Amino acid sequence: MPELPHGLGWFAGFLVAAVYGLVGAVVPVANAEAYALAAGALQPAGSVAAIIGLTLGQGIGKMLMFWGMRRGKDLPFFHPRPVRPRSGAREAELGLLRRWWSRTIRVSLRLVGDTRAGLPLVFVAAIVGFPPLYPVVLVAGASPIPAWSFGLVMSLGRGIRFALLAWGGTSLAGWLG
Repeated sequence: MPELPHGLGWFAGFLVAAVYGLVGAVVPVANAEAYALAAGALQPAGSVAAIIGLTLGQGIGKMLMFWGMRRGKDLPFFHPRPVRPRSGAREAELGLLRRWWSRTIRVSLRLVGDTRAGLPLVFVAAIVGFPPLYPVVLVAGASPIPAWSFGLVMSLGRGIRFALLAWGGTSLAGWLG
């Protein structure tokens, strides 16, 4: 790989991390956590650029998901279609599963949309990963939570998570090497 002019290496690392973070926010297979860990292990000095880039990319990607859910919930695709009853034992299982899923969505919407529990739940999901951030973002987009506060809390949590992972990668590389 050719050498970049002085100062552009940091910027290139930042851009690559931001793009990877954006893709990883929407496509779960692109694991931003693994990128942060590897950045800390392979290039400790450049991991700051990676952390900032990943955080920015994840913030943009998750906000796109948030706004897509908020604006897209009015699309016909998200409205349930009438289900024709089926015969046999499978009908009882399907009904039970649908009732459970409906109750789970209602409880999640209530917690994420709650003024006291919503933002702390988003913050914990962004740092710890439980509950998984992907569905939390979708539920938050369907709730009345303000977009600016969601974006701020989620990005802060992701930044902390990536910093801890990069620090862990740096520590692991020092321990192994």
